[in-house]
Amino acid sequence: MVMAEATEPLARILVVEDESDTAEVICDLLQNAGYEATAVESGEEALQYIGQNYDLVLLDIKLPDMNGLEVLRRARSESYDQPMIVLSGYGTGSDRVAALEDGADDYLSKPFSPEELVARIRAIRRRVEWSPRPSTRLVVRELELDMTRRIAFVRGQRVNLTPTEYAILAHLMRNAGNVVTHKELSRSVWGENCGSDYRVLRVNISRLRQKIEEKDREPTYIVTVPNVGYYIPFKR
Repeated sequence: MVMAEATEPLARILVVEDESDTAEVICDLLQNAGYEATAVESGEEALQYIGQNYDLVLLDIKLPDMNGLEVLRRARSESYDQPMIVLSGYGTGSDRVAALEDGADDYLSKPFSPEELVARIRAIRRRVEWSPRPSTRLVVRELELDMTRRIAFVRGQRVNLTPTEYAILAHLMRNAGNVVTHKELSRSVWGENCGSDYRVLRVNISRLRQKIEEKDREPTYIVTVPNVGYYIPFKR
């Protein structure tokens, strides 16, 4: 715990928020929590900064020049893999699903408590900072996870994964051949207080299938066990 806390002040967070008062409040909150925060107010400016050395992005949906989800899509298309938390004042279920499908690692509706925002950031940072023993690889058929570099390959081709997708795939591959319940998989990624709403998990599983399966509607790697969970079989 002491070592993890020692790395916290080094984390750089980009705040994409066009309302200056809100951006200032969020930046002050992050700095008080031990992070370095930088605020930008437009989508185009955000895309320039996201490609730089930032550890996490807080992205508001409502921006003056483009929808925040467009920023998210363009960032992911450029293979920028920084964790991104989408902030929205709309708070509808469809917005949440759309954000997750476009590559967000988490979604938070406004207004939110300072404690919740910091907790979400720390949960994602723990997933990113977790590192296995050197030279660790997981291989199931033509699916390979290089856990030293935190990258995946399918049929010899590199696959770009978000930190959340990586965490899900790593847990499933470590338990290949065994069924992992919704609850167990969610807790491994989001922690003990993840709750019992597994919609976020299902959205991420859907995104993973689109990236690693030859036919995402006929999965052979991430197989569903109805009402129970998922598993990766050793044989096709």
